[in-house]
Amino acid sequence: KFPGDAEHSVTLYEARPILGGKVSAWQDADGDFIETGLHIFFGAYPNIHNLFEELRITDRLQWAPHRMTFAMQELPGEFTSFEFPAG
Repeated sequence: KFPGDAEHSVTLYEARPILGGKVSAWQDADGDFIETGLHIFFGAYPNIHNLFEELRITDRLQWAPHRMTFAMQELPGEFTSFEFPAG
Protein backbone atom coordinates (compact mmCIF):
# COMPACT_ATOMS: atom_id res chain seq x y z
CA LYS A 1 0.00 0.00 0.00
CA PHE A 2 2.77 2.44 0.93
CA PRO A 3 6.13 2.36 -0.89
CA GLY A 4 8.02 2.10 2.39
CA ASP A 5 5.99 -0.97 3.39
CA ALA A 6 7.42 -2.86 0.40
CA GLU A 7 10.97 -1.92 1.46
CA HIS A 8 11.32 0.55 -1.38
CA SER A 9 13.50 3.60 -0.90
CA VAL A 10 11.44 6.80 -1.11
CA THR A 11 12.79 10.18 -2.23
CA LEU A 12 10.56 13.22 -1.83
CA TYR A 13 11.00 16.20 -4.15
CA GLU A 14 9.33 19.51 -3.36
CA ALA A 15 9.72 22.66 -5.44
CA ARG A 16 8.63 24.98 -2.64
CA PRO A 17 10.40 25.53 0.68
CA ILE A 18 7.29 24.10 2.41
CA LEU A 19 6.61 20.35 2.32
CA GLY A 20 3.11 19.15 1.62
CA GLY A 21 2.22 19.88 -1.98
CA LYS A 22 -1.51 20.58 -2.17
CA VAL A 23 -1.97 20.33 1.60
CA SER A 24 0.42 22.24 3.83
CA ALA A 25 0.59 24.67 6.73
CA TRP A 26 3.24 27.11 7.89
CA GLN A 27 3.76 30.28 9.88
CA ASP A 28 4.51 33.43 7.86
CA ALA A 29 6.90 36.25 8.75
CA ASP A 30 4.11 38.09 10.64
CA GLY A 31 3.42 35.02 12.78
CA ASP A 32 0.13 34.17 11.06
CA PHE A 33 -0.57 30.51 10.29
CA ILE A 34 -1.25 29.81 6.62
CA GLU A 35 -3.04 26.64 5.56
CA THR A 36 -3.70 25.33 2.06
CA GLY A 37 -5.58 22.35 0.75
CA LEU A 38 -8.39 20.19 1.96
CA HIS A 39 -9.91 21.41 5.23
CA ILE A 40 -12.86 19.05 5.56
CA PHE A 41 -13.24 15.29 5.24
CA PHE A 42 -16.55 14.05 3.91
CA GLY A 43 -17.88 10.54 4.39
CA ALA A 44 -17.20 10.11 0.67
CA TYR A 45 -13.47 9.97 1.50
CA PRO A 46 -13.22 6.60 3.27
CA ASN A 47 -9.51 6.25 2.52
CA ILE A 48 -8.60 9.23 4.71
CA HIS A 49 -10.69 7.83 7.57
CA ASN A 50 -8.99 4.45 7.12
CA LEU A 51 -5.60 6.18 7.23
CA PHE A 52 -6.57 7.97 10.47
CA GLU A 53 -7.44 4.58 11.98
CA GLU A 54 -4.25 2.96 10.70
CA LEU A 55 -2.19 5.80 12.20
CA ARG A 56 -4.16 5.40 15.44
CA ILE A 57 -4.96 9.10 15.63
CA THR A 58 -8.76 9.04 15.57
CA ASP A 59 -8.87 9.79 19.31
CA ARG A 60 -6.82 12.96 18.70
CA LEU A 61 -8.97 14.42 15.94
CA GLN A 62 -11.13 17.37 16.88
CA TRP A 63 -14.32 17.30 14.85
CA ALA A 64 -15.96 20.68 14.72
CA PRO A 65 -19.47 21.50 13.56
CA HIS A 66 -19.37 23.35 10.28
CA ARG A 67 -21.51 24.65 7.49
CA MET A 68 -21.12 25.58 3.87
CA THR A 69 -22.75 28.81 2.78
CA PHE A 70 -23.58 29.53 -0.84
CA ALA A 71 -24.50 32.77 -2.59
CA MET A 72 -27.81 32.40 -4.40
CA GLN A 73 -27.26 33.43 -8.02
CA GLU A 74 -30.93 34.15 -8.62
CA LEU A 75 -31.17 36.31 -5.45
CA PRO A 76 -28.15 38.64 -5.27
CA GLY A 77 -27.17 39.35 -1.68
CA GLU A 78 -29.03 36.27 -0.39
CA PHE A 79 -27.35 33.13 0.90
CA THR A 80 -28.28 29.55 1.76
CA SER A 81 -26.41 27.21 4.09
CA PHE A 82 -25.95 23.50 4.61
CA GLU A 83 -25.20 22.29 8.15
CA PHE A 84 -23.00 19.20 8.19
CA PRO A 85 -23.91 16.51 10.71
CA ALA A 86 -21.54 16.23 13.68
CA GLY A 87 -18.79 13.58 13.73
